[in-house]
Amino acid sequence: MDVGAIVQFLRNALCTGKNFNVLGDSFLYDPKVTAQYYAFPSPLDKTTPLEILIAMTQFYAFVSVTIAGYKMLTSGVGKLQLITRLVNLRGTEVAKDDGDKKKKDDKKKKDDDKSEEVARQLVTKSILDESDAATRNTWVGANVLILGLAFFWLVANSFHVTETDWIGGIVALIHALTVMEINLVVFLVYMVKDAGAALRRSYRMNKFAAKIVGSKKLSDIDTITVEQYSWLVDGWSPFWVEGVSGSVGAEGKMLTKEEEAVASKLGSLSKNIGPDVADRIRAEARVALFEGYREYVYLILNFFAFYGYLACILAFYYGEESSKPDYIKAMLMYMPSADADWLGNTVGDFAWTVEPIVILGSPMIISSMLPKKKKEKVA
Repeated sequence: MDVGAIVQFLRNALCTGKNFNVLGDSFLYDPKVTAQYYAFPSPLDKTTPLEILIAMTQFYAFVSVTIAGYKMLTSGVGKLQLITRLVNLRGTEVAKDDGDKKKKDDKKKKDDDKSEEVARQLVTKSILDESDAATRNTWVGANVLILGLAFFWLVANSFHVTETDWIGGIVALIHALTVMEINLVVFLVYMVKDAGAALRRSYRMNKFAAKIVGSKKLSDIDTITVEQYSWLVDGWSPFWVEGVSGSVGAEGKMLTKEEEAVASKLGSLSKNIGPDVADRIRAEARVALFEGYREYVYLILNFFAFYGYLACILAFYYGEESSKPDYIKAMLMYMPSADADWLGNTVGDFAWTVEPIVILGSPMIISSMLPKKKKEKVA
């Protein structure tokens, strides 16, 4: 169960309820109820029970998102350092192998020799590919970390702290929202890239499945990529992908062991490819297709959230109708700043209420798309 998605749903559902005043004269809107339990100083004494509930979910986001961003950032940096060491190790090994080859007589390569060569190529390419993934992880982690820290001012706003000058006032809140908007632009860009990548992956998986239908063994296929190998073995996650590291000597042994395991698997596949492999890859292609379209749904929802919260920022800076430029009026759909602020905030909260519903419902849909594993008969 994705706790983060559940809390996100609760947080934005509560905010949406607050915006529409759906509970009417409920005690949740009465600050006097809060005062029965704790006497806040002014203006914090305006805090209602509903705002306390919202603040609790915002504080959860502040802590969890900040920690998640920090972990992504540090793991990305650590993985980049690991990959640098592995690339250096691989370079040393290649130079050594080239020297050994000069001493050997030219002979016809055997199947197992070919498997070792392909395994070496796959391992090297996977390490280089993971370097790009680690760089992205570091960059995204930095943005997630900043996003999490910005939630601090949202928590303060729910307690009306931003009505004071203790932590910068309302201006600091707007600055925090602006920072969150900048972070969201980064996430929107990656959503576009990830959606397209998932759809293209689905196409490649179907094409590869069609290729192996008529192939009884791997040698019938001309070349194999890291991606295709991962499909054949139903997922490949070597230690550099997991970010597991050790001493330089240990990492060298782990690299050699991983390469030997890949060569062994390739040797098995070169003799026979199971008949169910193509069906499994086709099923995973359908999942990739679903994930691509789902990413576009996330893109649309987050674009509405981005535009909605942007309207709040613009409404703050251009509160005076007489001094509002024409392009700002157009961006706010020619609404008064107060109305644009309310509508923008409501649209953003609602979009981020729908998003976690999609997140929570996705595993069930994906599970239904994958083939059911056959139960083994007990003798």
